[in-house]
Amino acid sequence: MPKSNKAPLGLFFEVVPNPGHLNHYFSYVEKLKPELEKHEGLIRLNRYRALLDDQSLLSHQLWDNEKSLENWRQNKKHREAQKAGIKTHFKDYRIRIGRRLACWQADIVTGVNNALTSKSGELLLSIQSKAVVPTTAFNKHASLDCVYCGLSASDQFITLVTPNNLSSALALTSSMSPDFFDKIELFSISRNYSMTERDQAPSAKNHE
Repeated sequence: MPKSNKAPLGLFFEVVPNPGHLNHYFSYVEKLKPELEKHEGLIRLNRYRALLDDQSLLSHQLWDNEKSLENWRQNKKHREAQKAGIKTHFKDYRIRIGRRLACWQADIVTGVNNALTSKSGELLLSIQSKAVVPTTAFNKHASLDCVYCGLSASDQFITLVTPNNLSSALALTSSMSPDFFDKIELFSISRNYSMTERDQAPSAKNHE
C-alpha cells in the first residue's frame, strides 16, 4: 500500500430504493457501465445486497485519487442518474468517502499509513470474507454497521464495522483469525452524508 498521502480512496454508497424501484437502479447501473469504462482511476467496484433485507444495496468502490473520483462525479450521464435516483427512485442513501489507511490479507500484511493516521477522524473497517463473520470476532473493538452479500457471487460477503478508535481497529485486525476473512481494509472517512443529512456533501455545483 502507498506510504504517502496518495493512498487510494474508498467510496461506500449504501442505497435503499423506493418500493418497486429496485429494477430502475439496476437499469441505471447497466447504462453507466460504458461510461465507467471511459474513466481512468477506478481500481475496483463491487456491489452487494444487505443480508437483513431484500432492498438495501452497497456499491463499494476504490479509486486511485480524488481527481479520478471528481471526474466521475462530473460525468453527465452519471449526474443524470443521480438526479433521477434522488427525485424518483431512492428512499434514502448514505455515502462515505475516505483514504485507505491500511490493508490486511490472510497471507499479506501491510503497514498502517503513518502519513495519514495523524489526520484520521471517523474510521471504517471493511471485512471481506467467504462466510459471515461472527460478531464475537469484533464486538469488543467495534460496532456493526451492516453485512452484505455479493450480487454476482453468493459466497462473497463484506461486513462494515465502525471501530471505537484507531487502537481498537488495530487490535481487532491483529486478534482476528485469518480463517474469518480474505481482506480487511481500514479507511479514514472524510465525508459522510445521506439524502437528508448533507453537512458533508459537496456543494450543489459538485453534487454527489
